[in-house]
Amino acid sequence: MDLPWDVYATPIAAKKLARLGVQSGGEGANRVVLLPALFRQLGASYAVSDTAVCPMHDHEAPQARCTCGFYAVESDDELWRLGGDEPEFAVLDVDLAGRVIAHEHGYRASHQHVRRVTLANTCVRCGKPAITLQRHWFGALTPACGRHARQAVSVEDAAAALGVPVEFSTEEPVPTPRFARLQFVLAQLVVPIAILLLGIGGAFVARSGVPLNFAQLGVLGWLLAGPTVFDRIAPKFGLGHRETARLQRRWHCLVVCVAIACDLLITVVAAVVWDAMTT
Repeated sequence: MDLPWDVYATPIAAKKLARLGVQSGGEGANRVVLLPALFRQLGASYAVSDTAVCPMHDHEAPQARCTCGFYAVESDDELWRLGGDEPEFAVLDVDLAGRVIAHEHGYRASHQHVRRVTLANTCVRCGKPAITLQRHWFGALTPACGRHARQAVSVEDAAAALGVPVEFSTEEPVPTPRFARLQFVLAQLVVPIAILLLGIGGAFVARSGVPLNFAQLGVLGWLLAGPTVFDRIAPKFGLGHRETARLQRRWHCLVVCVAIACDLLITVVAAVVWDAMTT
């Protein structure tokens, strides 16, 4: 499909989401790179000025019948189409050029030049104002406060490595009361414990372990569906999307471990009580 000449020649200002990371370069040197916001098996890092390559087919990117190309949207209000409001995402101001496919949800382009990198201004671990970047085990760089930046990389160093401005968002971070965060985390434990107690009660009434087995399946279903449910009701706790994502990432593993531990404990106690009642 032939495209108008100006689509090839005129840069289009757009926005997109990405992650910052550190990768090993030649001769043991490390370099700061841009990574896709959502990790994909075939996703690769890209330079500040780069040309898209299709990782699946031997054709120029993008093509109308493929998913290749650099993805972007027209404005900040459309960024949710590219993956959400995760606290570690960076917002890129980009110029798109070359072959650009415009559609109802944004753009896919063959050439991309990054003009600016804007990071969330809150620490991904505690929610306090971020002052630097924390380097993680696998090279990811995320906003961090001074306390949680054990392997700090300054935004100035990141900007120098990339060759474009890197800065924190100027939006005022909205502090979330500690009690509201505690309520949000504890509320996720109330449901599985209540399910297990109901299962135990049903098992003693029916004199069968089947109700408890169904309760354990219910707990498993809750652990799988809980993050989605609480993401929708988080505003009732006074939490924004970014704070909800941060809390889910930090505490979900602990919630799962506590729920499983309660399941084992309640099952053992029920077995001991049942054995004492029947002997």
